[in-house]
Amino acid sequence: MDNAKEIIRSLTRIQERSSIFEHHQEEIFAGINLAEAHCIDKIGSMDYANVTKVAAEMGMTRGAISKISKKLLNKKLIDSYQKPENNKEIYFCLTEQGQKIYNEHKKCHNQANEEKLALLSTYSEDEQSIILRFLNDINRKYDKKLNEEK
Repeated sequence: MDNAKEIIRSLTRIQERSSIFEHHQEEIFAGINLAEAHCIDKIGSMDYANVTKVAAEMGMTRGAISKISKKLLNKKLIDSYQKPENNKEIYFCLTEQGQKIYNEHKKCHNQANEEKLALLSTYSEDEQSIILRFLNDINRKYDKKLNEEK
């Protein structure tokens, strides 16, 4: 049981530190929260990004994405546009400053992934399978709670 308690403590520490990237490159991420950075990431990585598509990708409501996109528009990190053949739908694209944040966010994620891969390479395939099973179980538990709340 001591290992179980240590695992829980360790997961809690990871969770508490998960926002550490927000302080990385403060000049670039100044005034940007995590949801906004991820919204910028989704807009930058998809064709014809709109509220519906971004909401689906992020697992958030359209209302939440509308609020975030309004903030990003006000911060001049994204622009909105309409296709000539569709005056109803509003699409988003990154501004030059939004593109800088997108690129830096990608760098942060790539660096974090490389560090995690290096760490995981120190474990055997069997150990990695156990780790994966454990993390999948946690994610299923959270997914179930989220679905119950909807």
